[in-house]
Amino acid sequence: MSDQTMPISVRYSERFTYAAMALIFIRQLVNWDKSTGQFAEAPVAFTILQIAMLCVQIFWVWLVFYKRVNWARWMTLCAQFIMLFIIGLGFGMKGDTESTALEFFFLIVTAPLYLLAACLLFTRDATMWFVPQRT
Repeated sequence: MSDQTMPISVRYSERFTYAAMALIFIRQLVNWDKSTGQFAEAPVAFTILQIAMLCVQIFWVWLVFYKRVNWARWMTLCAQFIMLFIIGLGFGMKGDTESTALEFFFLIVTAPLYLLAACLLFTRDATMWFVPQRT
């Protein structure tokens, strides 16, 4: 597959990933009081952590979708299943009393978006996209 023709499943996977990232940003805005509380506790650490998380996500998108690194594709899928396990375990246990229904909604929407994006990387046409090209 040439560099010019990104498969449709890979394009949708990228779009779903960006949509999930946007929902996480919206969740931060909706829960502004919780974010400002965390910022008040450690302003420098909070700011650095937020910027670092965004940079890591953007770097990962670049690595998977534009550099077409196969191990990053597999790590994306594994990370999504691990996150679903942690989410399920976390809600199955005692539960967080500070969480709101809106936070739960964003969690329920973003987790499947990320998982769908990861699964789309393993369709037949997407698999060919990650095969190293001979020059």
